Amino acid sequence: MPFLSVTVDGTAVATVETDGRDIVNVRVGGSRDDEDFADLSVTGGVYDYSGTTEHRIWVDQMRLATGQVIGVEFLTDATPRGDGRTIEELYPDLLEFRWPSPLERAELAADIRELPLVRDGFTLRLVGSDGISITHTSAPEEHGFGFSVLWNKQHPDRISMSLSCYTIDSVAAEAPGRTLLSQKVALPGRVHLELVA
Repeated sequence: MPFLSVTVDGTAVATVETDGRDIVNVRVGGSRDDEDFADLSVTGGVYDYSGTTEHRIWVDQMRLATGQVIGVEFLTDATPRGDGRTIEELYPDLLEFRWPSPLERAELAADIRELPLVRDGFTLRLVGSDGISITHTSAPEEHGFGFSVLWNKQHPDRISMSLSCYTIDSVAAEAPGRTLLSQKVALPGRVHLELVA
């Protein structure tokens, strides 16, 4: 089975073996109200809803700054880096923590609108497996972005890569944001996301 290797500025932060897993996901996201430009998470596991479920985390909300480059390589062979940790291992006090009641989407959107903005938007450069570079800038009404590289066992020889932006209204409506790019990347392949500004 293939591997996903994740780097930040050329330094490896995770190499995940897909064998025995249902899903492996690499996600970068940012919003205009967050002091951190963006964050990176690498997660995956087995999600058998009628039996065993095991969610593991290799990278947990790693802070990213303007100018950093996140690389994801889809490899036929590699040496795994780390086994990932469970939520309980990362957050041992979580069992004692009581989550607040979930907010209604409209209430959540109203709360987000009240937050001070720390940036006007985002400019992101994506380099695909074909080497073609595409630069995207968020529209004035867009509040944040999400970049995802997803492997799943249903299609083990490819990954799905997407980059999108969302508005506060789309959060309130539980609607998808604006898809800037969506493509499948065959094994072996690589993509790079640069956080330009």
